[in-house]
Amino acid sequence: MRKVLLLALLLLGVGPGPVAASTPIVREELHLVADARLRPHLLLLTLGGPNYCIQLRNLARNLDANRLCADFGPDEYETPSERAGRKEDWGDPAYDAAVAKLPAALERSGVKVSALVVLGVSYSGYANAQLVATHPELRPAALIVVDSYLDLPARYAALPLYHETRKEIQSVLGGTPGQLPQAYANRSPSHHLDGLATAIEHGMRFVDIWSVSASEKREFAGATCDAAANAQWLSLLAGKLGHPVSGYVTHLPHAYALWDYGRGLLALAGLGHARPPRTARAFSFAPNSAPPAASYC
Repeated sequence: MRKVLLLALLLLGVGPGPVAASTPIVREELHLVADARLRPHLLLLTLGGPNYCIQLRNLARNLDANRLCADFGPDEYETPSERAGRKEDWGDPAYDAAVAKLPAALERSGVKVSALVVLGVSYSGYANAQLVATHPELRPAALIVVDSYLDLPARYAALPLYHETRKEIQSVLGGTPGQLPQAYANRSPSHHLDGLATAIEHGMRFVDIWSVSASEKREFAGATCDAAANAQWLSLLAGKLGHPVSGYVTHLPHAYALWDYGRGLLALAGLGHARPPRTARAFSFAPNSAPPAASYC
C-alpha cells in the first residue's frame, strides 16, 4: 500500500528564499512505497506540478518506485480546468537550485534510493532537462525527455500570438525573446549543453524521444518535433561529447510513449528490460552535423 505524503521543505531541511512574502519558491508532492525507508527503490523525479506528477503514477506503480514531484511556488495549475492559474517557472534558476537539493534531502530523511531517474513529458520534459543541464551535480542515472523541447525561444516562436502559454512565458521572463535574448538563452537546455555533457560523462543515460506524427505537429505547431526543438541540439551535444548521440522518434500521439511504454523508456536508458515504445526509431546524431531529415517534422 502506498503512502502519500505532502512534505514542507523544512521537513527535508531545504530552505530556499521566497518568491513573495508568503509563497515558497518550490512545493513538492512525495509518494513513497510502504518500505521506502527499509530497502532501496527507484526515485522518479519530475517538475511542473500535479498535472505532470500524475503522468508518472502508473509507471511508479509498475516499478514499485518512489515519486518526487516539484512545483513552482506561484503555480496554481493543479487540474486542466485551472489553466488560468498556471504559472510555471520556465527555467527559473533559484527554483532549479532549490529542486536540485531535494533528492539528497530525501535520502537524509531516511528514504533509500537505488537510482534517480528524472523524466517527464511536454513542459516537464523541458523543465527536467533544464534542471539537469544547470545542475549536473545531481548525477541522475537517467534523464528521459518525452515529446518536449530543448530550446525556449523556438518553443515561444511556435506559439500563436493569442496563446496562453506564449503570454505566460512572456509574463514570467518579463518580455519577448527579441527583447531579452540572453534571459531566454539562460533558461534553455540548448544553451547549457556543457552541463548535459558533464552529466552524461559522469554516467547519466540521456533518452530524448519525440513524436513526428501529424497530430503532434498540428497540436504544437511543430514546437516539439521541429529540428529546433531537439534534433539540431543533439548534434551539438554530440559535438560537446566528441561522439554521436542517439535520439528516438515515434509516430505516437502526444505523451503516449510515456503513458503506454514507460518501462520501455527506462529500458532505453539501461534500466530494466521492456519493449521500446511502438514505432520508435533510433537516430544517430553526429557531432556538429545536420540532423537526419527523418528525425524531425
